[in-house]
Amino acid sequence: MKKAISAFVLCLAIYIIYYDVTTGTLIASTKATAPPEHTADAKTNVHIPYQMVAVKPGDTLLSIMEKLQNGSIPVPIDKAITDFEALNPGEKAQTLQIGKKYKIPVYKH
Repeated sequence: MKKAISAFVLCLAIYIIYYDVTTGTLIASTKATAPPEHTADAKTNVHIPYQMVAVKPGDTLLSIMEKLQNGSIPVPIDKAITDFEALNPGEKAQTLQIGKKYKIPVYKH
């Protein structure tokens, strides 16, 4: 009886491996398309309230925004970064330069 069960399990394992290799059990992958990137023209037509601020030593985008808001900002930091980069085309929130003026988004509570 043990030999029969062992033979059955072995045959089943071989069949499963054969089926998996030839047909497969995973869903066929579809070609993923990247979402279209925003053009510079779309960024120049931005209507976000802002304030011009000169960066001082030690300032970060978040610290400047918190000073303008008198506390924490009412939006997620990802949205704040996106809005900053939309207001300042070609600039990155992570690379603020001391002494340079930037448009900093201002949000209402």
